[in-house]
Amino acid sequence: MRMNGCFAAIAAAFVALATAASSMAGSGDLARAGALFNRTDYDRARQALAADTASLDAGSFGEAMLMFARLERDFAKAAVFYRRAVASENERAAQRARLELAGMFYATGDYRGALEILSAGGGRGADREQDEAVYFRALCRKQLGENARAAAEFEQITHGNYALWSILARAEIDAQAGRLAEAVEKYERLDASRPSPIASFKLGECYETLGERDKALDRYRSLVEKFPRSLEAGKGKEKIQLLTQSKAKPKEGRPAGGGESGELRSSAAKTDLPAGRGYTIQFGSFSTRGNALAVSGRLEKILRGVRVESVVMEGRIWHRVRAGFYETRDAADGDVARAKDQLGLAGTIVPLK
Repeated sequence: MRMNGCFAAIAAAFVALATAASSMAGSGDLARAGALFNRTDYDRARQALAADTASLDAGSFGEAMLMFARLERDFAKAAVFYRRAVASENERAAQRARLELAGMFYATGDYRGALEILSAGGGRGADREQDEAVYFRALCRKQLGENARAAAEFEQITHGNYALWSILARAEIDAQAGRLAEAVEKYERLDASRPSPIASFKLGECYETLGERDKALDRYRSLVEKFPRSLEAGKGKEKIQLLTQSKAKPKEGRPAGGGESGELRSSAAKTDLPAGRGYTIQFGSFSTRGNALAVSGRLEKILRGVRVESVVMEGRIWHRVRAGFYETRDAADGDVARAKDQLGLAGTIVPLK
């Protein structure tokens, strides 16, 4: 599962947090197990931890259950240990276990399950852990389409890295809802205070949708220069190529791109397509940009020129997933078949008029 922009990076961070070792205290066996765990000697850590669990005091028991969960490779068994840690009298271990268990559910796409676990924790824990819980609770709500409640929770976080990520998430929500001016303001604020490849790329996309080609190009070029090794830099290079190679205006009286009626195409769609010849493949049109990005992320693994084009139709923004520029229909047919065979995704060949 690959999520749009910031959410792919955030999911990775969530999993990383879920496997990080906390400092261990308590009995000798627990301390030895902690040291072995930190050296990634997991088999010996499990043996040391199992040596005398029954003799642990209440606080050490929660830490032991947390470590058992981290050592367990089976999801269901790990969940049992995490729940024991959550139920322990060690509040610090309980809150950490709650966050990590929710991270497991989140990583498997069970956002509702992760949300229930996080919500059960209340406001307990250290300030950073409280922010972490609020942030990922809001992220779950966003994944579930509860954008208004998600935005309200993101707004509660006012300091630290989670505050920056929260602004990024709120900007994404604004962009999906068509509030592009608000999204641009947030992305620009982030770019000024803490430059990131994700914010830069998203800002470029907003400028495209607003029809500000030059600003979009400037943003993509800045992204490639500042973050040349980032995933977004590769996408930025593709955007630069697409925007600069298609300056020809569409014929008067005809819409740009595939000639669809009843809509006003966005600048992203207008500029991404070479005018006057060839074909492209469309793999659906989505009201939620995140869904479009999820499909495009799968297609990027096997096809070239994958992109998401935003269009306005009857007052709503739609996000089309398209791939490639083909001289002939026969050339496009091969990639249609490949996407169907390898990913189960159906594509439609669209002429570029």
